[in-house]
Amino acid sequence: MPKTIKTKTGNQHFSVGAIIESNKKILLISRNLPPPGYAAIAGHIEEKETPLQALKREIKEETNLNLISQKFLFKKTIIQKENCVFNEKRHKWYVYKCECEGEIKPSKKEVKLINYFTRKQIQKLYKQKKLEFAWFVIFKKLRII
Repeated sequence: MPKTIKTKTGNQHFSVGAIIESNKKILLISRNLPPPGYAAIAGHIEEKETPLQALKREIKEETNLNLISQKFLFKKTIIQKENCVFNEKRHKWYVYKCECEGEIKPSKKEVKLINYFTRKQIQKLYKQKKLEFAWFVIFKKLRII
């Protein structure tokens, strides 16, 4: 189960996000699980798990890649427009820039499509309203869109 705290406005989950780049492109997936849309590699922090442990686990689960280094970028609370797979909207995000190695083998359960996207392609996904809301917020903060 995801790490959860109670707030004045309801429960809050904790999530990690990985910005994985190759040749100036960012790795994105089209999700099979809620919330819908294109997103970078991400997921919930489990009870008794650190953000770094969750980051390694989520990267491995969704892509089969191995995390070799990471740089913490920021943390931010985001209230999503749609519920996550565990039926909550409020998440505190820990976002990292990551270096990974290995062969991409996406999780069939979680991933419809996986590919590297240029900033221009990500901006197009934003204009088409195809980005998952949390990633709209994150990419805006990172000045990608």
